[in-house]
Amino acid sequence: MPVIVARGLHKAYAGFSPVLRGVDIDVEQGELVAIMGPSGCGKSTMLHILGMLHAPDKGSLSILDRDVLSFSREEIAAFRRGNMGFVMQSNNLFEHSTVFENVEFPLIYEQIKPQERWERVIRALDLVHLSMRVHYPSNRLSGGEQQRVAIARAMVNEPRILLADEPTGALDARTSRMIMEIFRSLCHASGVAMVMVTHDPKMAEFCDSIYTLEDGVLVSRKHELFSNHEGFSQALLAPPTPRMRGVLIAEKLPVPMGTGLVSEAQMLYKAGLLARIYTLKGSGLLAHPEGYALPLAIRRCGFFSHLAQLARLLTPTFFRFLRRYSAGLPLSGQTGGKTSLFSRLRAVLCGFTFARWLREEQISCLLAQDGEASATAACVASELTGVPVAFDARFHSAAGTCGLLAKVQRAGLIRVNAKSLQRRLFDFVPEISKEKLIFMRDPLGIVPSEETEHSQLDTSDHVLTIGFAGSLVASRGVDIILEACALLQNSMQISVKIAGDGPERAALMRLAKRLGGLNMVSFLGLLAPEHMEAFYSGLDIFVAPSRVSLSAFSETFPESVSEAMAFALPVIVSDLPVLTEVIRNGENGLVIAQEDAKALACSVTRLAQEADLAKKLGQRARSDILALKNAAHDQEAFVQGLLALAQKKPCEMS
Repeated sequence: MPVIVARGLHKAYAGFSPVLRGVDIDVEQGELVAIMGPSGCGKSTMLHILGMLHAPDKGSLSILDRDVLSFSREEIAAFRRGNMGFVMQSNNLFEHSTVFENVEFPLIYEQIKPQERWERVIRALDLVHLSMRVHYPSNRLSGGEQQRVAIARAMVNEPRILLADEPTGALDARTSRMIMEIFRSLCHASGVAMVMVTHDPKMAEFCDSIYTLEDGVLVSRKHELFSNHEGFSQALLAPPTPRMRGVLIAEKLPVPMGTGLVSEAQMLYKAGLLARIYTLKGSGLLAHPEGYALPLAIRRCGFFSHLAQLARLLTPTFFRFLRRYSAGLPLSGQTGGKTSLFSRLRAVLCGFTFARWLREEQISCLLAQDGEASATAACVASELTGVPVAFDARFHSAAGTCGLLAKVQRAGLIRVNAKSLQRRLFDFVPEISKEKLIFMRDPLGIVPSEETEHSQLDTSDHVLTIGFAGSLVASRGVDIILEACALLQNSMQISVKIAGDGPERAALMRLAKRLGGLNMVSFLGLLAPEHMEAFYSGLDIFVAPSRVSLSAFSETFPESVSEAMAFALPVIVSDLPVLTEVIRNGENGLVIAQEDAKALACSVTRLAQEADLAKKLGQRARSDILALKNAAHDQEAFVQGLLALAQKKPCEMS
């Protein structure tokens, strides 16, 4: 049944010849229609009449079975807001506002509640593949990205009709094709009817029907109506079909410079496995949203949650959980000094709070991420409720594994993200069942946009920029970077950019000064995820000279190295097993011995002198890391493992 039916539309402006002389058109649900013709022939006028922005001089217009020409001005505005979206050649974004704020604006006007606004904006950005740009200022986006934001803004109210006036007119051919693919997907999958004015025959070929406006009358050139026999999706911005009601538990989300966890949550959400996110601490979604791009609000244990559980401190059950899941954690040293005891207590208290939430929300599976505290809280909640639990074996300290056996016994699934970590688990818990272990590398959090250009390293006329990103702790080897640059500062122009923060920052700044006042070193501090793309794009070489940490349970592959490889940067890493699992010397990066500043300096010099080698390593690094991170069989095994776990009965957990 047509959603737009126009008959005999006429329009003339005083002093000019009539532009429309009896236009007839039917537009079906899910149909993508192109209107073509020379400049000044009346295409935009016709589009404005269909969009109820102008009234015809005569004729009839029915939209969604309503005679819209009989509407009052207020009825027209309300009908248009509820049923129509508009995309013009000029995207009309608020330049100094973020992507989120631009797309959110129509929902504020409609007085939609903040949490629902968040979810709908993210889903609209997902439609145009821009959810990871949610917090970018719109004036920092490329032209194609800005137009995709305009499409998301047009779709956020879930219109049934989309009208577009030269939406690709100011874009290059490749970006225009991407925009048209998005339009076609919206129409054919969701049943949105779209009428588009265009001069470009190549863009018109994406459409189901093509009309030419000749002497004020529409002439059909092509009419191949798309037919969806399975039916259109009734809710354009509806969440994925849930396959289970799972919860992801993290210590804090989002975190500065940490996008891998959000990317994994995104993958689980799209697979229909994630219903909620719980955090042990940290800011909620609306307070500090940097790097968070999921249409799920975060429920966190705050001060009042802990206060409500204080009575638990005096119960035998609390002490039993404290001994079982967190016994042996040190009270001093690298795990946080005197606050370690508080962290242990907080993790168990959060477990009691999570247990209450699990019952309220009828959760069927728990997945704990990012460390000991999350796993402890999840295991406590699982034992109290019988809900199956899985955890990520990303334990930062060997001391933190003192409760590992109890956690392994409780868990139905354990995820490892490196082969070296898998071997380490068997060393600590030889009796662990291989069936419990699922291998999946961390998803990529930051991937360069398609418009990002990768320039070839050339030091003939500019300063060589070396970068590092991560926690400033002793095991990261940042001091090795400074020592290597001190060896190089007299032979080449160098700039060192260090993104991150940590307990070693002050000592590293003193070391830089002692090594000759390395004024080329910039300590950038913690960068929000939306600023990391600019960071990587400004580098020539990325270095990660990590060393073995005696206090660590097992090293994990640094998120920043994965991201640098995705940006086609040549990387130099130390010979830690977790790094050499991915980086092969001379193939997709350079590998040096630990603690060897001279070797690092020589490798930097080699890349600076052999630009072709640097380019080859960067390109191979990008292809390798994208293949590893997008390994469908690993992700599918993880998804299937969680689905199977959710079906288990409580008695099958132990």
